[in-house]
Amino acid sequence: MKIANGLVLIKFRIVFSLLLISFFQLTFSNFLIAQERVEEIVGEDKIFSTPFCSATFGWTFPSGEMGKRYSSFMDLNANLGWKTDKNWVFMGEFGFAFGSDNVKIKDQILRNIMTTDNDPFVISKEGSDAGVVAYNRNLSFVLKAGKIIPISKKHPNSGIMLLAGGGWLQHQIIYQSTLEIAEQLEGDYAYGYDRQMRGFMLAGFIGYIHMSKKNFTNFYLGLEFNQAWTKMTREYQFDMRSGDNNIYQDRMWTVKLGWMFPFYGRDSDKVYYY
Repeated sequence: MKIANGLVLIKFRIVFSLLLISFFQLTFSNFLIAQERVEEIVGEDKIFSTPFCSATFGWTFPSGEMGKRYSSFMDLNANLGWKTDKNWVFMGEFGFAFGSDNVKIKDQILRNIMTTDNDPFVISKEGSDAGVVAYNRNLSFVLKAGKIIPISKKHPNSGIMLLAGGGWLQHQIIYQSTLEIAEQLEGDYAYGYDRQMRGFMLAGFIGYIHMSKKNFTNFYLGLEFNQAWTKMTREYQFDMRSGDNNIYQDRMWTVKLGWMFPFYGRDSDKVYYY
């Protein structure tokens, strides 16, 4: 009797083990099939159309008339645009740029309010060195359009990006007293020394863009060239004892790194249950 019961128990264990192995095998096979279906539906990198915003950081090397006034400076941009399913890109870009005591002609402009010793400085209202520094401040707005040229079939939304556009540029000199107040450069007096310029600007960009369905892996890197034709907006500059009606050519070469945030539609965020 015990032997019979033992044989039944052994048979039961064998059958149970086989059923358990079959269950796990079937479950694992279904899981692999489901994963393949999910990857086929939502994992495939297809070309898409999406609006986006982006923030860029750049470093600018000026030339032309701007290069005579300023050394290199930082450039920050905020963009709002649209990428089509044909890989056309359209965007509006607001730019803000500034340097750090990078005005080359500061002493030339302020010479009439500086001391005449070997180390000239601007005199504060207390009669001491005001510690004046000067830097450029640029404001711009540009509309751009261009094309993304894919370099890999696996990434149809990424590749070489070419952009061109036009807009508006303003730049001027900002004076800041770091030690004592220099009343000669406060309030409206500063306008008489700021060399504010304004005019039309053309822009061109070439670089690489990477776009995927993951919001935090979208970026672009490249080189931008800007050509502007600017004219002084102030009617009078104290050191010149007049205004300036000449039109100047300002050029800027900027290395840019942008971080993009696409606003994907529902098609890119489908969830499937099995």
